[in-house]
Amino acid sequence: MSNTTQVNLATVGSDELKAMPIAVFNSCLDQMSNEAIARFKRMRKLSEAQKAAVERALSEPEDKRKPGKAGSAAAQSAGMKAAAGAKSESADENTVKGPQQASLWKDLLLRLIAWWDGVDTDALARARGIKRWKRKAKPAKAANEAKTETAAEPEAPPLTRIDLLQKLWGDGFSLPGGADFALRLAAAAKISKGSKYLDLAPGLGGGMRAVAQATGARMIGIESDRELAQAAAALSQAAGLGDIAAIRPANFEGLGSEDFASDGGYAAVFMREAFFAVEGREQMLAEIHGALQEDGSLILTDFVVDSDPDRPISQAVAHWRAAEPDGADPWTEAEYRDVLEAQHYNVERFDNITSKYLPLVKEGLRRFHDCLQNAKLPPETVPILKREGNLWLARSQALESGHLSIVLVHARRVSPSADDMAEEAVAEDDDISMEQGREE
Repeated sequence: MSNTTQVNLATVGSDELKAMPIAVFNSCLDQMSNEAIARFKRMRKLSEAQKAAVERALSEPEDKRKPGKAGSAAAQSAGMKAAAGAKSESADENTVKGPQQASLWKDLLLRLIAWWDGVDTDALARARGIKRWKRKAKPAKAANEAKTETAAEPEAPPLTRIDLLQKLWGDGFSLPGGADFALRLAAAAKISKGSKYLDLAPGLGGGMRAVAQATGARMIGIESDRELAQAAAALSQAAGLGDIAAIRPANFEGLGSEDFASDGGYAAVFMREAFFAVEGREQMLAEIHGALQEDGSLILTDFVVDSDPDRPISQAVAHWRAAEPDGADPWTEAEYRDVLEAQHYNVERFDNITSKYLPLVKEGLRRFHDCLQNAKLPPETVPILKREGNLWLARSQALESGHLSIVLVHARRVSPSADDMAEEAVAEDDDISMEQGREE
């Protein structure tokens, strides 16, 4: 690494940072704002020499130390390569053939990286040869009215993770679609006031509350993300729906048999965009089957992969799998149908809803982008924001590739016939015999 090499210190690994020559480290500090340096100091473990360099940089006036925001933006090109998805370019800006039009997502990530590194967003875009995304211009009268309203509004408070999710998907929601989408999904179950319903992935509970409020039915939610579960329970209580839209966190070990127990059984069980990451899905389907009333409904929205064996998995799907925080092992449609049938479900619907789902995602991103125009983001919020942004970018790109789809599955519980039960008993006996043979 030469002394003239410019590196984004926020993206440097621990080993690389430890081995970095102090001259290079000083040069990188000179490209950063004092705010970015102070943030970097809090988050990274530094050597004594690096600590001294940081203190030296913070003690000097920023305008004296920094060569200018345009130069600072150029120094961040390595970090932007991964964050904004730009192609490799020459360090000489004059060699760039023309600016690349940024998508909404790229512009969002561009703003985040610029804020995090303490550089100007426009300068950073110019350094990377990116043309920033812009909304269509409003009529002059509407623009002036919006400017007047904005000027009168107080400064927004810092955003938490729960706030960010609601900025994306609407008040009380942590997934696309809002109340209308939740009510359409529930319609297949023919919700009735006297029955009970279980949601195994309620998120912030907006969908549950919408259904409970519209029908008067009793909804019970069990959320694996404890932070979401606590916020969801508070939202239900605040809405006066704590009795009919109660939400609690799952055990630390995950969902267990006790979570599916219900006197008289559930009329329907719901689960949105989560089943693809569940380990032991066959066992969960068996537990749900036992929890449902006879002819009860299982309603899922889930991701499925292309079933063509001659069609290789796209890079977009591979990237999506890596971006999912709990992993991703999606089934094909054929695998889904086979397992549901084996677990004594009758599949009534298996609809590809990708074309309806993607516009909901993009609408959420547009709202989020508008929110970020004047949002105050504390440093601890940025990693959460990047993670959520990368996740939905990966999901969108995988869905747009055609190799991944999102489907609506409606299956009904059926009781196994006597023949089915006999076959299962024989299979269990065979498994026991094989185990005993291996032990001997």
